[in-house]
Amino acid sequence: MVLPDYLADVANEMKRKSAAIRRDFAKHRLSAGENRESLVSDFLTDHLPRRFEVSSGMVISHNGSFSNQADLVVVDALNNSPLYRSSANKLWPVESVLALFEVKTSLVPGELRDSIEKGRRFKTLNRRFFNPGGGQRIADSLFVIWAFDCPEPETLKRNLLQELAVVPRNEQPDFVIVPDRVAVRGGSYLELSTLGLPTSVHRLQLQQQYGPNAEKLLLPVSIQVGDTGENSLMAWYVWFYSWLMQAGDRSATLVDYLPPGQEYGRIV
Repeated sequence: MVLPDYLADVANEMKRKSAAIRRDFAKHRLSAGENRESLVSDFLTDHLPRRFEVSSGMVISHNGSFSNQADLVVVDALNNSPLYRSSANKLWPVESVLALFEVKTSLVPGELRDSIEKGRRFKTLNRRFFNPGGGQRIADSLFVIWAFDCPEPETLKRNLLQELAVVPRNEQPDFVIVPDRVAVRGGSYLELSTLGLPTSVHRLQLQQQYGPNAEKLLLPVSIQVGDTGENSLMAWYVWFYSWLMQAGDRSATLVDYLPPGQEYGRIV
């Protein structure tokens, strides 16, 4: 089949380019990081439908809370536009953001810890969607940790479980991907893909079958680590693409971003 071989080639080419960046920018870590982000941005831009925009900047909630600076975001481009679009640092309403990416060189414990904390800040931003339940079918946003190197899968799993031990499932990373090594599912994505939407027929049937503890019985662990080698990019891409297709349209209610009770002028 074309897709597995094609994405395996892409994963290997990204690995080669990342190694070249590490070699040529060994003394310029900031430039190396920006170039690796460009590798991920180019892949997403080339392979996602045009209704999704790949961008960067910061994410803001209606109550004034901000995310950390986002390496990359995937947004619903048909229904949203950022503030400061012509600037390098854009401001995106959180409701417009389908996924936020943290791009790392290697998944050593310190980098994992830093990424998870940034993801928690993003995942807990308050969201007020325009016409919720209409075109929008999933209220969550994905948080993805993308890296170009990692320890052995068993070590990575042990490190992840240690860092996530006290992190609620809805604040955990949804994916961890090293394109030629591993593909990890977790967080809200793992719950959704296993149990279905909260009001879906599938989840209701599971609750009838297993009772109120269906989630604990069917999701005994917080992550699934796939030792998938050069097939890792393919596995992640299929999961991510499928989620985007199910998420539906989304946008912010702009009036919620106005301070309550403030007067802006008068009728004459």
